Amino acid sequence: MKRIFAVLTPALALILPLVLPVAAPAQPAPTTILAAPAGDTLSIENNQRYLAENAKRKGVIVRPSGLQFRIIQNGYGKRPTSTDTVKVYYTGTLINHVIFDGTSPGLPATFKLNSVIPGWIEALQLMREGDHWLLTIPPNLGYGVRGSPDGGKSVPPNQVLVFDLRLLETTPAARRGEKGYVPDPSEREDQ
Repeated sequence: MKRIFAVLTPALALILPLVLPVAAPAQPAPTTILAAPAGDTLSIENNQRYLAENAKRKGVIVRPSGLQFRIIQNGYGKRPTSTDTVKVYYTGTLINHVIFDGTSPGLPATFKLNSVIPGWIEALQLMREGDHWLLTIPPNLGYGVRGSPDGGKSVPPNQVLVFDLRLLETTPAARRGEKGYVPDPSEREDQ
């Protein structure tokens, strides 16, 4: 008998709502927190609020520059310097969770470290190969008041950037006399 009941119970769960009268759904309780209008989601105020709330989250480290990060996985490899080339996987989103840039699985991106936004430069010089971090970059360390280089189409001005970033590999820049060496304009010639 118990076995038949166990078999009938899922069937009854499907049939009973069709047979029994259904009460009118309860009205949702009024809420004191209003969602920001769609056009206002990326306002300066909402970006500042996002930074303040994120800084309070468990595990988030806030640097003096304002850069925030949370370590997802620790690596044990080398740390890049400002002239190194890095190979990374990343996904960049705005505070409304819209993806504006990123890599595809199996296709990491390679960048010369001193050619990326200041927030990445600071974070990557703290990371080791194998690290996986979630970065929250304030506007002054991202694209700032101008927005993204495409005229602000993919990232409007004054936006907090959120990056899921994995450092796969760091390659030191070629030194003077080595193949591929490109002089840095800030280097002085030895006399």
